[in-house]
Amino acid sequence: MTALAAKMTDTRKRILVVDDSLIMRQLVSEIVDSDPDLAVVGTAENGRVAIQKVRQLAPDAVLLDIDMPEMTGLETLRRLGLRSPCKVIILSSLVTNQDASERVEALRLGAAAVIGKPSGGVSLDLKQKRASEIVGVLRQALGLPAIADPPITPAASPTADLIAGPIAELLFAGLDIAVLLFDHTGHLMRASDAAGRILHGCDLEPGRATIASICDTFNHTLASELWDLIGGGDAPAPDEIDFAMPDYSWIPLGRTIMPVELPGQARGVLLVLEDISEKRRLQALLNKTMSSEVAQAAMTATSPTLGGEMRDVTVLFADIRGFTALATALGAHAIVDLLNEYFSYMTDVITAEGGMVDKFIGDGLMALFGVPNPHGDDADRAVAAARKMQRALTLLSERHAGPPLRIGIGVCTGPVLAGQIGSPARMNYTVIGEAVNLASRLEAATKLYGSQILICGETRSRLRRTVPVRQIDVVKVPGIETPTVVHDVFVHEPEAMAAGWLAAFGAGLKAYLDGEITVALDHLARASAANPEDTATRVLAQRCRRLALLKPGEWTGYWSLDER
Repeated sequence: MTALAAKMTDTRKRILVVDDSLIMRQLVSEIVDSDPDLAVVGTAENGRVAIQKVRQLAPDAVLLDIDMPEMTGLETLRRLGLRSPCKVIILSSLVTNQDASERVEALRLGAAAVIGKPSGGVSLDLKQKRASEIVGVLRQALGLPAIADPPITPAASPTADLIAGPIAELLFAGLDIAVLLFDHTGHLMRASDAAGRILHGCDLEPGRATIASICDTFNHTLASELWDLIGGGDAPAPDEIDFAMPDYSWIPLGRTIMPVELPGQARGVLLVLEDISEKRRLQALLNKTMSSEVAQAAMTATSPTLGGEMRDVTVLFADIRGFTALATALGAHAIVDLLNEYFSYMTDVITAEGGMVDKFIGDGLMALFGVPNPHGDDADRAVAAARKMQRALTLLSERHAGPPLRIGIGVCTGPVLAGQIGSPARMNYTVIGEAVNLASRLEAATKLYGSQILICGETRSRLRRTVPVRQIDVVKVPGIETPTVVHDVFVHEPEAMAAGWLAAFGAGLKAYLDGEITVALDHLARASAANPEDTATRVLAQRCRRLALLKPGEWTGYWSLDER
């Protein structure tokens, strides 16, 4: 059976899933495919790709996220609603109640429905519930009539040129930018030589081409701006736009619109378009090697220089446990594929919480929260990201055969030097300082305590949100003089029955730090009996047995992590 015949015999409704999160795209696709009457025909990571795929795949419905880079969900919805018959259903964490402004705007723009999705980059409950609401709303929306196109107003007859003479010839022939002059009826009167090259494939014949014909292919926002200015409105500020070409491709353009007013003539409009493809290409390349904020700063800087400034930052280190054995078992190609998917999941989560991945270090990564732009709650964001990273790991492990992946995460907050560090010929935006060293040490210590996430005392003191956490030790790490309190963050809320052993552990930890070794051993024995699987309890009990051999006064109240 040919592909065309298969398409004709497949009666399932065709769905396109659009979300900038790889995790969310995969989960939502699984949910849609769980319905026998629905089929995911494609996914898109942003609005520009989504519009292109709508035209190529002709889906019956689009599940669309609002909060996306480059082109927002609302802008994508606006463009789709004007020319595409497919239903658009908003799926976004930004929309959580009936009065949300995003919900009102989405419905005004023609969305068939608006569904609030779980917040963050990871959605375990989304998978567990199989998202009956998503499937239900999809089925309901696909039974409604298609959105009709708005009526097209017939064009008025053209008028004479608005500009003529030597200046006009210089403007339209001598500049390497697209310059288009429209009269008050929307007809194209003049076009620069460069316009034909930049807007290749568009009909730019003066007197025949119009605003409607040039902006007919998903460029309706631009058309509205031109008509608003002709009608007497104010000129919009210069901006960057993505212009849809007749061949389904996109071209990034710098857009400037100016009114043309001559004595005795109705207002026309001058549209100036500059091809910024190279700028976008360079920025996209930089975005793959650094955060978008750092990339933007590098693009606008006249000449990046070495140096930095002291900033308050929360640093996160993560590392895969047992990676060497895993790499040996899987082989080179398979382990690289797994690492790429793992880093994609982790980057999704970190970015969703406002962090930036500083670097990948073998099978580990280092992420920063608070630079280049602080949020005021960066410690909360880092801890939330750490917990969601562990949950994302569970989802990733379910998709692969073999033993589940395990990672340890260390988080520390403190002052660091942030900026361009390296040599004049090669530099990198990063941070250096004690907080970086301590976060790395805490990540390594997760193996000692059997923990998934360890945070320092300073990070704990900055937390505003309620997080399930217990103090686990006071330690001194090599290279840092001041001992630090260490806390163990739980990925999931402890069950009610855990209160007993947690209380016994807390009492044992206090006695241990106070040097009351006998009392500490008694409490830790009760904690171990209630929860034999707790590694931290065994570690402290072993230390207490060693400390019992010391002379009075020799115990300092903290443990050095370079000791075994």
